[in-house]
Amino acid sequence: MTLHIFGYAGCSTVKKAVQWAEAEKLPFEYKHFIKVDDLENSLRQWVSLAGIDAVFNHKAQTFKKLDDAERDAITQSENSMIKAMASEPRFIKRPVGTDGKTALTGFDEAAWQQAFA
Repeated sequence: MTLHIFGYAGCSTVKKAVQWAEAEKLPFEYKHFIKVDDLENSLRQWVSLAGIDAVFNHKAQTFKKLDDAERDAITQSENSMIKAMASEPRFIKRPVGTDGKTALTGFDEAAWQQAFA
């Protein structure tokens, strides 16, 4: 099993996830969200495994800065949320860790240990 970690290199939580995988000596691959070939398809997979509320980051500053009408338009459906995340990856909760069977967002060491180690 290879763990795939997605996020932004400058994010401290992503760094913690990568450092944890290294310390656990897990085979893993890190990829920046913007370098994912078909981000929308990947998002659909992560949402199917973890749920839209786990993947969409309602607390993202980019999302909070939108006016009410824009936020309402994005959150009207799961599909619109996925499309918004694909066009603006800062809406994705990070990091995303997946082995293809499980997807976790954010970094909770105990949860990642149970799921991936």
